[in-house]
Amino acid sequence: MAGKRRHYYKRTKRWSIPAVICILLLTAVLTTLVQGSVAPADQTQHPNAEGTTPQPWAQKRAKRIVAIGKRQQSKENGSVQPETPREETPQPEEKTCVVAESAAVEDTYFSDAIFIGNSRTEGFMLYSGLKGSQSLTTVGLTVSEAFNKKTITVGGKKMTMMDALATKQFAKIYIMLGMNELGWVYPEQYQKQYGEIIDRVREINPDALIYIQSILPVSKAKDEEGTYINNERIRMYNGLLLELAEEKDVAYVNVAEAVSDEEGNLPPEASFDGEHLVPEYCKVWLSYLKTHTIEGLET
Repeated sequence: MAGKRRHYYKRTKRWSIPAVICILLLTAVLTTLVQGSVAPADQTQHPNAEGTTPQPWAQKRAKRIVAIGKRQQSKENGSVQPETPREETPQPEEKTCVVAESAAVEDTYFSDAIFIGNSRTEGFMLYSGLKGSQSLTTVGLTVSEAFNKKTITVGGKKMTMMDALATKQFAKIYIMLGMNELGWVYPEQYQKQYGEIIDRVREINPDALIYIQSILPVSKAKDEEGTYINNERIRMYNGLLLELAEEKDVAYVNVAEAVSDEEGNLPPEASFDGEHLVPEYCKVWLSYLKTHTIEGLET
């Protein structure tokens, strides 16, 4: 019995050692294979000291954190980066065609001027006391008739106002037209034809200084008659004249303000019919023109 047990012991001891060695070798091989095929997690998901390229989402997140950190540091330090001041663009000076009040000129300022208009201008030339100036006036004259109606006699010959104007040269031209056009259905036609007068005047007298005079108001009694001759219509037409003066680059003289009361009407004492001026107010008109000139502004 003792011999048999000894024989079994020896046989068991001889086969267990190789088996253990095989198992150890196999374990070592498998461990090596596993470690070589799996990369460390921090090399694929986060940047490291060896310069491994991070994933795109990690780059964005890092930039965002850096930006937030800089803002937070500025707050803690109490320092805020000043904004770069913007350079202000110089604005062009506002240009206006309205003649401002100026130093009064003498009557001689009008010695080389001509006044174009209807019956209101005719009264002005008769009663204002202005001497040495010329005029082309026709009762009831309109902007269209200035071209096509022969109302002026020059050298015994009848001709239109524009043709008559071409017979002489003038340095200054004052125009007041519009009272007889207030009833026109299309006011823009008034503005258009008035502009054609200015164009023609410039052809005749290229160097002339052109003054557009605003249409004078009517009295309150005249305004309340309910006809097309009313101050609301006059103000609207004066707006068209102001636009035209800006477009054509000519002077606009607002003589209407010189003979208007607080409500914008012609005072009752200023007119015998609510429309045409009495001599005293013709002088007021002239006084306004003398204190609203281009020459006066330049001096």
